[in-house]
Amino acid sequence: MTGADAKTGDSAETEAVQAALAVEHSAIYVLGALGGRTSSSREPELAAALEAAYDAHVDAREALAAHVVAVGIEPVAPSAVYDLPPGIESAAGVRAAALRIERDAAATYLSLTPKASGRDRTLLVQLLCRAAARQLDLGAKPTAFPGT
Repeated sequence: MTGADAKTGDSAETEAVQAALAVEHSAIYVLGALGGRTSSSREPELAAALEAAYDAHVDAREALAAHVVAVGIEPVAPSAVYDLPPGIESAAGVRAAALRIERDAAATYLSLTPKASGRDRTLLVQLLCRAAARQLDLGAKPTAFPGT
């Protein structure tokens, strides 16, 4: 984000970074709830994957918020509550929901990347790559074009 548009928050780049920040807020909320429904003694791999995903989304949220603040814009605030996905009564349902979060995040980053340039685009591509890697941690098969 550079120039006058960055300061006013009106640019497509600013909107892209703010949209990515909103995705992170949602992912953190839902992953926290999914982690709370997962037994680390009965499902240690799933619990570890959820914890790692949660931590990664917190780190991404902090990076995006710092990026926005650095150009003088107030970061988009999280919602007070988010809907939890259906079917999360079992470990398989929790895994499927977490995988959907990562797929949705990757798709969002992919759709936002063309609207950004420079450091903003680099940040969004990095987030896309990380979301794709977390999909593998949750049992997804590799794809040639994550986010599509």
